[in-house]
Amino acid sequence: MPYNSQTVRQTPGGSPLIPEEVQREIVQSVEVESAALSLFPKVRMKRAQQRIPVMSQLPLAYWVTGATLDARDVGVKQTTSVAWDNVYLNAEEIAVIVPVAKNLIADMDYDFWEQVKPKVTEAFAILFDESVFFQPANKPATFPQGIAQAAAAAGNSVTAGAGVDFLDDVNNMMAAVEADGYDVNGFWARRQIRAKLRGLRSTTKELLYYPDTPPTAGGAPGGTLYGEPIKFSNAGLTEYSTGAGNFSMIGGDWSQGMVGIRDDINMEMFDQGVVTDGSGVVQFNLMQQDMVALRVTARFAFAVPNPINRQQPTAASRYPFGVIAQAAGGGEP
Repeated sequence: MPYNSQTVRQTPGGSPLIPEEVQREIVQSVEVESAALSLFPKVRMKRAQQRIPVMSQLPLAYWVTGATLDARDVGVKQTTSVAWDNVYLNAEEIAVIVPVAKNLIADMDYDFWEQVKPKVTEAFAILFDESVFFQPANKPATFPQGIAQAAAAAGNSVTAGAGVDFLDDVNNMMAAVEADGYDVNGFWARRQIRAKLRGLRSTTKELLYYPDTPPTAGGAPGGTLYGEPIKFSNAGLTEYSTGAGNFSMIGGDWSQGMVGIRDDINMEMFDQGVVTDGSGVVQFNLMQQDMVALRVTARFAFAVPNPINRQQPTAASRYPFGVIAQAAGGGEP
C-alpha cells in the first residue's frame, strides 16, 4: 500500500513558500527510506490505539475411547478450549522542524525545498527504524522491545564466527527461527555485510551469493541469500555499527510484524511564532528574525503479535526473528 496519506493545513502568509508538490513528495518518500515501512505489512489506523486479537492457547483433539459396536455404548467426546490475548498498536508522533531565513531562500538559485526533502525523510526513517529494530533511549514506551533484543531474549541470536563460515552463521540463525515455528522469508543487514557475502566462495571458487536485485528506489541494494531476498541498510543505525555487542543482520518472517499508520499526517509552514528547545529556551523567533519554519509530523505504531503455534508453545522462547551479533574484540560481522 503506498504511503501517501496526508493532511495539509495552510498557514496564512507562510504556505506559498513551499510548493504543494514538494509537500506531497516529502510524505511519500518516507516509505522508500524506512526499512520498517518497506518490509512489514501496514495497516491504516482510525484511532490512536488499535487492538489485535492474538491466539494464546490452541485447541486439543482427543481419541474417543469406550465406543463399541453396540450403539448403546457410545464413547464420551471431550471438550477443548481456545484462548485469545490482546496486542495493541499505539500510534506515536514523530516530528521534524526546519527553520530557514527568508533571505536565504530568496538568494538561492535552486529549489531549496528540493534539497531539504531527502534530509527530512531521512530523519523520519532513521528514528522509526531505530525504534523498531533496536532499543534507543528515546523509544516510545508503548512500543514493544526492539526486534534485535527480543530475538536475543528468545534465544535466536548467533554470534558471528561461531560457525564454519558466515553462511553457516546465517544458517544457524535461520534454524533458531524455524525451531520457533516460523520460516525466514527475508533478511536485513548493515551495508558492510555486502562485502562479506561477495567474498564467500565454494571449495571450487564458485560464488555463493548473487547480488542479482537492482537497487530500490531509495538506493538500498539487494540480492538473494539462501533463495530469500536481502536488503542492506545505508542509514548507519546505532546498533548496526561495527563493534562487539552490536548486530550485523536480522532475518525472519516479516509477515509476523505489523506497522500501523495513523492517517492524520500534517505538514505546515509558519512565518510567525517561536521555536524552543526541550528546556523551553527560545531558539528562533520567526517574526523577529524574518524566518520561516517547515514542520512535518507523522504518527506510527508497531507490534509483533507472536501468536502461539504447535512448534513452540512457550511464548518467552518463541519469536519470528533471529539476529547475528558481532563477535567480541572486533568489528567484523
